[in-house]
Amino acid sequence: MATRILLVDDDENILQGYHRVLRNLFPLDVALGGAQALQALENHGPYAVLVADMRMPGMTGLELLAEANLRFPETTRIMLTGNADQKTAMDAVNQGHVFRFLTKPCPAEELTLAIRAGLRQHQLVAAERELLEQTLTGAITVLSELLASVDPVLFTQSQVVREHSARLARMLGCEEVWAVEMAALLAPIGRIALPTKALQAAGNRAVVDALLAAVPEVGARLLEPIPRLEGVARIIRYQAKGYDGSGTPDDGIQGEEIPLGSRILKVLWDFSALGQPRRNPAVALEELRMRPKPYDPKVLAALEELLAFAPRAPIVHECRLRDLLAGMTLASDILMEDGGLVLPTGLRLGPGHLELLASLVSLVGLCEPVSVLLPDGDG
Repeated sequence: MATRILLVDDDENILQGYHRVLRNLFPLDVALGGAQALQALENHGPYAVLVADMRMPGMTGLELLAEANLRFPETTRIMLTGNADQKTAMDAVNQGHVFRFLTKPCPAEELTLAIRAGLRQHQLVAAERELLEQTLTGAITVLSELLASVDPVLFTQSQVVREHSARLARMLGCEEVWAVEMAALLAPIGRIALPTKALQAAGNRAVVDALLAAVPEVGARLLEPIPRLEGVARIIRYQAKGYDGSGTPDDGIQGEEIPLGSRILKVLWDFSALGQPRRNPAVALEELRMRPKPYDPKVLAALEELLAFAPRAPIVHECRLRDLLAGMTLASDILMEDGGLVLPTGLRLGPGHLELLASLVSLVGLCEPVSVLLPDGDG
């Protein structure tokens, strides 16, 4: 959680005065004017509290706080001004969404109290966001485990795509890594609304392709009504959209207009589809490079960099079903005694999977032992 404070003024003497008074109380940075402040926010943030003077040449304090509200909404914003008229205060609240409005000259004690209150406000906002994200993540994880029963292989792929998508999102400077992860995990959710038997029985390939092409839109519509998942829904809607504007939806959007999370999923799902039959990541990546138009070149480059760092070889361990734990990854299929697939290789076990296995053991015979992967050094 951020704790640093950023003070912004166009008068260097005032900044130095603030710095001398406050440097022993808070982790503190200063910026001379709005442009320098935005650079600090981008390069050294996130900041817990931003304190800005109202009247500055170039970018005013109001413009700075309004921009910070758009790009860094969790940063608490405080304005200092020598012009304490009602219009200035209203603009600060309505456009900059300021937490405190202080008049100059401001006594050090008053500024200190305002910053401390701003820190508490930032902590409350950050804690609420973290709680909501953890709650949603837990609910979505349980949902994905339940959906795995619909198509275990597909949802196993979504777990792998989720891990890679989070790494790529961080490498590419994405601000909403969590949203990208959740979109990756729920990307196939539109499949549950499709008639599975009709898909299996359809002899017309064009009909099947049309049904599958609707999966992103169906998934997006299922998630849009859920609070805080609007961004996730948008990523899912555009997951099959090519960087060149090809694919669905056919709405003219292309290139950087497509959400970054969608561009990441487009690369990873196609990479996963190519990698399944070839079992060779380098060959799959080269095939993507041979047809570059649908893919964001930055995402392809990041994937190549990611694949260059090969993970340590895992240790395969055999165990009984009763000894399986959440977090283990299957190194072999879990099968019924008649050969029916229960859970596929590559699936990371969660509590829902363990409940499923416990129920099935009492109903049908399951093959034992099963192989799981342990990270190097855990054996």
